[in-house]
Amino acid sequence: MKKLLTVLICALVIFCTVAFSACGKTGKIITVYVPDGAPALALAELMHEEKFGKDVSYRVVGANEIESCVTYVDENKNADLCILPVNSASKFLGDGERYKLLGAVTHGNLFIAAGKEKQELTRDNFAERVAGKKIGVVNLPAFPGAVLKLILNKYGVNDAVLENVQPSEVTGVGSGYDYFVLPEPDASTRAGNTNLKLKIVGDLQTLYGENGYPQAVLVAKNGLIEDRPDFIRNFVEAVSENSSWLMEETVGAETIISAITSHYADPDNTAPGFNAKNLTKEVISNCAVWFENSSDCHKAVDDILKELKSAGDGKAVEVSENFYYYFND
Repeated sequence: MKKLLTVLICALVIFCTVAFSACGKTGKIITVYVPDGAPALALAELMHEEKFGKDVSYRVVGANEIESCVTYVDENKNADLCILPVNSASKFLGDGERYKLLGAVTHGNLFIAAGKEKQELTRDNFAERVAGKKIGVVNLPAFPGAVLKLILNKYGVNDAVLENVQPSEVTGVGSGYDYFVLPEPDASTRAGNTNLKLKIVGDLQTLYGENGYPQAVLVAKNGLIEDRPDFIRNFVEAVSENSSWLMEETVGAETIISAITSHYADPDNTAPGFNAKNLTKEVISNCAVWFENSSDCHKAVDDILKELKSAGDGKAVEVSENFYYYFND
């Protein structure tokens, strides 16, 4: 009797395994990692609604941790889907052997503030206005610094003095800096503080080009794409719809913030990037969150990587054609 029961149990296990495989399900939870800040906005609706149910686990980490989510030696520890700065994605995944780029999710959120210099910076006057000036950059060693150096290189400015600063140092009152470069929401928050006497005088996106530049991109493991193509298509469709959800008047800041903070991988050691006061619809708009699939952003990604590399960004490398995943209509 025991032998018969064992045989029946084994048969049931085999049957369930075959059934799940036939449905395209492996039983493995799909992990999605995203850095806090503007990139997290790109998945806010998905996290709020827990789209795809228990099959998907969303995890928000600090910006300085996101690269580790795709670089473990043990592939099982790496994210199935991940949002990364475009230069980091190129450096670690650009050969397309492990991950494919599905599309761009943010298109620049870096702004220029000034205390003493009140004239707006345009493409026509940028080189003249910033030449020889002292510029404080929030997170100079990372992507903001890389983009600023790209812009300076683009306009032929080689004598500006760049220094790394903390957001708290961005002030127009005796700061000693001519300009600051900082991201949203810090840009709007500090410019809106009348005591700091700061004004937003330009943005790197407009100075770069009409549609900004791909800043954060969404990648997926090759194995997931091969095993679950329908899921990938549905996931991308949900990401595409997220940007309009963010701007709905009925969707308040608290809802968006709760969606993000409730998915912190380490909530006890993570300081939220947004709060109910600084996450306005204007700030969300300034974060340039919308999805552009790999077919449409292919050239823009290639272009900015070449320009970042030319400006001295050590992370930016030209990527293989194999890195791009194209959706069949």
